[in-house]
Amino acid sequence: MDAARDERRARNEALFREVNERIEGLSSDLADESEQEGSIEVVCECGRADCTELIEVTRAEYEAVRSDPRRFIVVPGHEHTDTARVVERNSAFSVIEKLERAAEIAVEQDPRS
Repeated sequence: MDAARDERRARNEALFREVNERIEGLSSDLADESEQEGSIEVVCECGRADCTELIEVTRAEYEAVRSDPRRFIVVPGHEHTDTARVVERNSAFSVIEKLERAAEIAVEQDPRS
C-alpha cells in the first residue's frame, strides 16, 4: 500500500465532495418547490483526478450519504477497497465508507462540519 497515493486520493475525494456540495447548493437555490424532491447530477467522488463521470441521485439519497462524513458516492467499479468499504451498491452508484487515515481526512475536510 502506498501511503502517499492513498492520502492524495483521500484529498481528491474530499475535493470532489466539496464540488458536489456546491452543485447541490446551486441546484437547491435554483429549483422551485416542485423540484426540491427531484434528482441532481453529481460528480463521481472516486478520487481519480481524471474521472468526470456524473451520477444521478435523488436529493434524499444524496443527503443520506452526506449524513456521514466518511461516506462518498462513486460510479460502480470505481470503489477503492484498500482504503474504503462498500456500504451500499445499486445500478446507478455505490456508497463507500473511508477507513483509517482516509476516514480521518474525510472527516477533517467535511464541508458540513
